[in-house]
Amino acid sequence: MEKVDFMDIMWTVFAASAAIAYYFTFISSGRVASFIRAKYQTQYFSSLIFQRAAYFDEDGHSQGTLVSRVRDDPLKLEEMMGTNIAQVCIAVFNVIGGLVMALVYSWKLGLVSMAAVVPVCVFSGYIRFRYELLFEKMNDEVFAESSQFASEAINAFRTLCHGHVSSAFKKARWVSIILGFSDSATLGCQALIFYYGGRLLTEGEIGVMGFFVCLMAMMNAAEGFGQSLSFGPNAAQAATASNRILDARESRLIEPLGKGDIPDTEGGITIELRGVRLRYAGRKTPVLNGLNMTIEKGQFVALVGASGCGKTSIISLLERFYQPEKGQVLCNGKDISDVNIYTYRKHLSLVAQEPTLFQGTLRDNILLGIDPSTVTEDQLHSASRDASIHDFIVSLPEGYNTNIGSRGVSLSGGQKQRVSIARALIRNPQVLLLDEATSALDSESEKLVQAAFERAAKGRTMIAVAHRLATVQNADVIYVFGEGGHVLERGSHGQLLKKRGVYYQMCQNQALDQ
Repeated sequence: MEKVDFMDIMWTVFAASAAIAYYFTFISSGRVASFIRAKYQTQYFSSLIFQRAAYFDEDGHSQGTLVSRVRDDPLKLEEMMGTNIAQVCIAVFNVIGGLVMALVYSWKLGLVSMAAVVPVCVFSGYIRFRYELLFEKMNDEVFAESSQFASEAINAFRTLCHGHVSSAFKKARWVSIILGFSDSATLGCQALIFYYGGRLLTEGEIGVMGFFVCLMAMMNAAEGFGQSLSFGPNAAQAATASNRILDARESRLIEPLGKGDIPDTEGGITIELRGVRLRYAGRKTPVLNGLNMTIEKGQFVALVGASGCGKTSIISLLERFYQPEKGQVLCNGKDISDVNIYTYRKHLSLVAQEPTLFQGTLRDNILLGIDPSTVTEDQLHSASRDASIHDFIVSLPEGYNTNIGSRGVSLSGGQKQRVSIARALIRNPQVLLLDEATSALDSESEKLVQAAFERAAKGRTMIAVAHRLATVQNADVIYVFGEGGHVLERGSHGQLLKKRGVYYQMCQNQALDQ
């Protein structure tokens, strides 16, 4: 009886100790996991921010996919590195403890059990984990495609008609069979232990207590191994997520390309393209092939032509979103690839077709990317006046501190564009790039924006891509592009009309003959 009481006390002590150990284990692992998630989520987002533009042109890097990955991939790492990894460690200790106890009480049954359990469990665990990795990769491919559809048109249901999902269902059957085998393998090993242990018990080579202790120890070890296998999906997801995070970190733009600065930038920059060839990833035909053109300091230059002739590609080259395959882009005689990319971009401002505004005030959006302490109120108002938006802003109850909502939802298209122009001008760029900046505006907004551009052109080089020729007829030089990025015509509006060539025909199509 005293021995029973002693065992009761010991088991109570063991239970209390286990409870305390579990508490501190899960608390510490949870804190570590939260730290890992926060750290990797920040690094993941930072890596995406510093990617080259070509990175976002690749398959699987759509907006919806990347947003989901930034949110979900660090969470998968947190789930694996938190309570899951703690439970895996506990399961491993259970396996080791169970095997040792089985060997102590019955070395024959323990050795036979180990010879049967360990190889089968290791093999089934390897097969299970391998196929879970393949299944996770397959799901990731389908998810990337469906996310791209969903982010573009909320049409992810189309993916169900695609061969990826059909093949996924077929592969899922095989994965289910293999996972079922890995789960049943441990039960088969327990059956073997029952059989061989029963024979040893019948032959008197092991006592009843030794048999049941050994049996319970091996069952505890098998249960621990089964628990460790149950975290296979989490491990597979965490492995896939960590690979994506590491890939993003390795492909980011770590060092600024080039060194130094552009000389003599006062009053604008002379830009020269020499034999430039540019081809986008996945395309066989180059969008620009041997392009040569010169834009003098302080000129207002327009780029016109049919869609797909390379006008926007020139803007992308000047912004250094892409690097030319061949040729050079020179600014004041210096190859831009030899200039520090961050220093270089301080000389340029871009106004795109679709203005990008963010949640916050008008002041925040105009000063985006600039230290507010370096800009005076007069400079802010001056840039806004040049952009023809100051009068509208001061008419609002809160003026420049008016919150415009997500993506500037409270502003009209013309107002958004003029805020974007003010943002571009507040930087006092030597080169102002306009990419179809008025194509989506109504006629009244277009006049206001056009007047803003004419004021902005003073004292700097301005390059405008346009479909509406009326917006660029005052340009100093108009380049007319054809297929393959070749320059068909070059001259002022009046000179090109006199030639009665391609530009003249374009003007006729738009009822612009003056």
